[in-house]
Amino acid sequence: MSDNQLPIKVLVADDHQLMIDGIKTVLEDVHEIDIVEEAHNGLEVLSRVKHKPVDVVLLDINMPQMDGLDCCKILTKTYPDVKVVVLSQFSEKRFVKRMIKYGASGYVLKDTSKDELITAITRVHEGGTYFSDKLSISLLQNEISGSAYDPLFPKLTSREKEILTLICEEYSSNEIAEKFNLSFHTVETHRANLMNKAGVKNSVGLARWAVENDMLD
Repeated sequence: MSDNQLPIKVLVADDHQLMIDGIKTVLEDVHEIDIVEEAHNGLEVLSRVKHKPVDVVLLDINMPQMDGLDCCKILTKTYPDVKVVVLSQFSEKRFVKRMIKYGASGYVLKDTSKDELITAITRVHEGGTYFSDKLSISLLQNEISGSAYDPLFPKLTSREKEILTLICEEYSSNEIAEKFNLSFHTVETHRANLMNKAGVKNSVGLARWAVENDMLD
């Protein structure tokens, strides 16, 4: 880092103080990065960023009061200049996809190396993106093993998406059939196909799956 270049101001958010302390220790001799704040949940993150300039937030997903998913969604909309790097133990596609959708610029796993963490922080601060090599391999393996059927993000037709939305709004099959000028049997077939793709047994499970996996627009 040149003499006139300011360090990247980082906030670390994790519900485990030991994790925060570990990150501080790992990065304490990195002159281009300055950990200026810490938080233990999403609400604290939003409060800290509101009152103190921050360039990058290292954000855990599983936190109390407000988790990283909701926090990221609000943070990137309210403070678009603040970059988010997810630092999580979760490598599942559903988490990665949602965090990207909510504006995260990077995603690394908690067993990442010091060098990779530094690279992720600096790259997103410069306006780029960074996703862990381990994460990429993990997702690729999941794609290969689940190429015919992916219970997290199965492909839905436009009609299935429309019907799924109405099911979640508690429309009956008769009401859906009338709305789209379809037969009752056709709607029931769509409903059965959706439950099969989601791996659930009833409409309640289907609605829960749709919400948990962010399948609704």
